[in-house]
Amino acid sequence: MSKIKYFLFFAVTLFSAMCVLSSCSKDDDDSDVKVGFYDVIQINGESYACYGYRSIITYESTWNLYQHKGQITLPCGKLSDAQKGEYDYDYLHSISLAGTEDLRKGSKLEDFSPVFATTEDVMNNFNYVSGSATITDKKDDKYITVKFDSFKFASGSKSYVLNGTVQLALDED
Repeated sequence: MSKIKYFLFFAVTLFSAMCVLSSCSKDDDDSDVKVGFYDVIQINGESYACYGYRSIITYESTWNLYQHKGQITLPCGKLSDAQKGEYDYDYLHSISLAGTEDLRKGSKLEDFSPVFATTEDVMNNFNYVSGSATITDKKDDKYITVKFDSFKFASGSKSYVLNGTVQLALDED
């Protein structure tokens, strides 16, 4: 009788583990690629894993409710490394924002005087040129979803174009 209980316990545990693992598989949401605990973002046409709020460790985006300014933080690694199970923050990108109102669902980042900075080029800040970035969701004032559509920044002859949808942690104060 105890062998049957052991077998049933083992089978239920194995089934539960398979369910948990399958919930981390690739799924499509509005044609944006979501894989595991990171989102896929394209920067200058190259795909990166962006480690947002579903990641075990992430960098939070910040927003000051009194001054109406903050920073969207995009901690990224090479997608090819993430697909192999190597989760490193090789690149840290940020978009500084300042406006006259708070971020909310439907806010357009281009209305907040965005300035782009990246660890790839720490000596330059890049000014907004064209495209759009929209907050498509905001949950519990702790999480935001941002959709980038050819969101372009430039400084001199160098530019960055962001495309994709990312889910990010948000710290409001």
